[in-house]
Amino acid sequence: MQTADNGSIAEITEAISGRLHAQWDGWKNRDAASNNAIIADDFTSFWPDGSRHVGKPTAQQMAEQPISGYKLSEFRVVPVGVDTALVTYFAEIKVPGSDALFRMAVGEVWVKRGGLWVIRGYSGTLMK
Repeated sequence: MQTADNGSIAEITEAISGRLHAQWDGWKNRDAASNNAIIADDFTSFWPDGSRHVGKPTAQQMAEQPISGYKLSEFRVVPVGVDTALVTYFAEIKVPGSDALFRMAVGEVWVKRGGLWVIRGYSGTLMK
């Protein structure tokens, strides 16, 4: 399948996957600049605790939700417009000082702006 301007689904998937891992690495390393370079200015997110956040995450918010490791799986990209895609995946997350592993189902809306894919919306749900 070809989309109007953005190439095949495989090309979109590859482009978003690389940026998504860079964003997660930014969060893990508490590097707000690296994390936020992949997030749209008009970003909105719903965190696992149900809270809504408007705008890019702050360094303080990242410090309050630290992760020490992650693994992403079942990554899927569904184009929903010329410059928009729905992205879903599962994340296994480790937090500092704990052996516990948290599993989340994640849904994101990605948009292509200035030639780059960025996250416009995020919702993460903890799985039991």
